[in-house]
Amino acid sequence: MLLKNIKLVNFRNYASRQISFNNSFNFIHGRNGEGKTNILEAISYISFGKSFLGSSEQDCMKFGCGSFDVHGTYENAAGTEYEIRLNYDGEARRKSFFLNSEKITSWSSGVFGKFPVVFLSPHSLDITYGNPSERRKFFDILLAQVSKVYLELLKDYVRILKQKNALLKNQANGRALPGNEFRNLLNSLNEKLVDFSVDILVRRAGLLNSFKSRFGESFSYFAGSDEVPGVRYSSDYIKFDELYEDGLYIVNAGDLKKIITTALEESGREEEARGLSIVGPHRDDYVFSLCKTDASGAVNKFEIKNFASQGEHKTFVIALKLAEYHYLTDASGNPPLLLLDDLLSELDAGRVSKIVSHLKEYGQIFLTTTDIAYAKELENYYSKDEINYFEINDGSVS
Repeated sequence: MLLKNIKLVNFRNYASRQISFNNSFNFIHGRNGEGKTNILEAISYISFGKSFLGSSEQDCMKFGCGSFDVHGTYENAAGTEYEIRLNYDGEARRKSFFLNSEKITSWSSGVFGKFPVVFLSPHSLDITYGNPSERRKFFDILLAQVSKVYLELLKDYVRILKQKNALLKNQANGRALPGNEFRNLLNSLNEKLVDFSVDILVRRAGLLNSFKSRFGESFSYFAGSDEVPGVRYSSDYIKFDELYEDGLYIVNAGDLKKIITTALEESGREEEARGLSIVGPHRDDYVFSLCKTDASGAVNKFEIKNFASQGEHKTFVIALKLAEYHYLTDASGNPPLLLLDDLLSELDAGRVSKIVSHLKEYGQIFLTTTDIAYAKELENYYSKDEINYFEINDGSVS
């Protein structure tokens, strides 16, 4: 899928601007605060339904305006064009989406995953530095982009989880239901959570089984042969290490159902006392590790979150994101857009050269930078007609 053009109306510092893109590489440069990242953020809205920076829609309206619009034209491999538009009404605080001029009632079911995109920015380091929710979000979004079934599973699970937490909180705060009524309702919710949990865990395990080879390949390109990355699933109520055989997670839905049911029974009193559900996929984590062999042959294995250097964190995240690109391409046959926000800053010349040369293997790329000198590096790998250069200056684009 290619993004042919985009039009911004009252978005961030753009009053009204249409930009046409190159099918290969789009080099966007300018000083900090001039509006480079705003272009990528607008692309994320029409590809992903929300800001890749996590910004609110209110923050994206140009100062003094009551709404904003983002229009984009996509083209698939067969040459079919799709017009996508997002309108945000600031007074009503409501987003409206349109595909080929027809209003979409549900972004998640109607469009999500149709225009796949991979974001890589300084905020992506939250995946390795941040709490478990950041890692769950990374893998959940990855899987949801290629599986609407998984997306609906997550929505159903969250809906039942909210009902259970509300029930537990009310009970803990003294707004109690009669004993039998409370117990019957709690058991009913737990039964539903068990079923959704099993399906979610089976799919997460399957994702890791297929993702790890792509991740290993991407990581090896930027690191030496003496460094081997690892990703494992972590749960307080399931010993996933015992389900790992010959490099794959071997999970059985029936066994998982028994384990989760038992865990819920054993944690029942604690959940009621705390007024919170403490068992389920919403509490799980993905643990990233690195195994390094030194010159003497000694092996040192450590977890990225607690012991890696800043450079190791950045290499790990870049490899994760490029593996995400390949996974989406393999699973859907639809290469995603690759949005690279300030990727090359604080990297030495050798690392920059290696990354830029590797990007030639990918599809349509959008890269922002404050340093125009990187353009010379690109010219070693791309012809002139394969690159569009954009200079951003306080909301103006040339």
